[in-house]
Amino acid sequence: MNKKYFNGKNKIWEDMVNHPNYDAFWQARTPLPHLKNVQPAVMVVGGLFDAQDLYGPLKTYAAIKKYNPDAVNHLVMGPWRHGGWARRDGERYQDIYFGQKTAVYYRGKIELPFFNHYLKDKPDPGLSEATIFLTGSNQWRTFDQWPPKEVTPKSLYLQPNGDLSFDVPTGTDDYEAYISDPAKPVPHTSKIVIRRDDRYVIQDQRFASTRPDVIVFESDVLNEDLTLAGDLFAHLYVTTTGTDADFIVKLIDILPDTTSYVGPNPMNVKMGGFQFMVRGEVMRAKYRNSFEHPEPMTPGELTEIVFDMEDVAHTFKAGHKMMVHIQSTWFPMVDRNPQTFVNMYKAKAKDYQKATHRVYFSKDAPSHLKMKVLE
Repeated sequence: MNKKYFNGKNKIWEDMVNHPNYDAFWQARTPLPHLKNVQPAVMVVGGLFDAQDLYGPLKTYAAIKKYNPDAVNHLVMGPWRHGGWARRDGERYQDIYFGQKTAVYYRGKIELPFFNHYLKDKPDPGLSEATIFLTGSNQWRTFDQWPPKEVTPKSLYLQPNGDLSFDVPTGTDDYEAYISDPAKPVPHTSKIVIRRDDRYVIQDQRFASTRPDVIVFESDVLNEDLTLAGDLFAHLYVTTTGTDADFIVKLIDILPDTTSYVGPNPMNVKMGGFQFMVRGEVMRAKYRNSFEHPEPMTPGELTEIVFDMEDVAHTFKAGHKMMVHIQSTWFPMVDRNPQTFVNMYKAKAKDYQKATHRVYFSKDAPSHLKMKVLE
């Protein structure tokens, strides 16, 4: 890449190649440790479907709260893409309808009163510390903090035969295996695109469910609403035949077959059975213990991999199902992992190899998602 296109003149590329891990170079560039002695009132705003930076607003709010416990520190998260609160009306994002003009509500009922009070000395609007839009139930909720206090930790376990439930597995050696080939990666979208499509974060996942390199787990139909509010972590127990691998986990809401499309539908999208991706995240296995000090995988050795999937605020309605996808490519959202322990930026063609991955769900290796359920 450097010889063919950049000729050593692209500094950003040079920095990335020279610092492939989260070393002192990158650590010096994070603003989070510097969010101390915050004096002005702060409102941190983000989109639940921000493909560029969901991490930013959540971690900024948390850092301000950690270092400045007495600061005026508000968090607002709505059903938006990057900057979506500032433009359009926020009534829908692609095929998902939110039942109200969420961005208009935010600008008129939250942002304007906030600025009027702190910049023009108008009355205090009495905003809650956290104002969060729950997708699925399509309602705004207010909380004294985020994540809210009124949550119960629960674990959603992978089960044999592609099942998914809150019961701890009881088997002794249950697993699902798949072959991941970097030459035939799972695309991040079903659409024909020439670059990363940021809309992937909310798109129907049915296109991926039938691939042999995606393993799928599905719950029974829910008898009552289930609302997730707060952090979401993946806990996987895996083996691989390679020395590195990516593990992508998606949490999906399966809409009932009777669901109808709301509004004009020129693409004739069938909402019955729509697989709405609530959250998807990736972990490169060599960084499982440290982003600064990568470690190879040992072929055939059972390894636990835990990673943050970022916060969710979503209600799985009664009559819906929960689904989990696990895969090892997500192109071009994630660059292809050679599945060998090498510097990604200097990998040769021979380094890219097929590998067989196993994901375990037994009583001694219970792969699961850890979530916060709102009471």
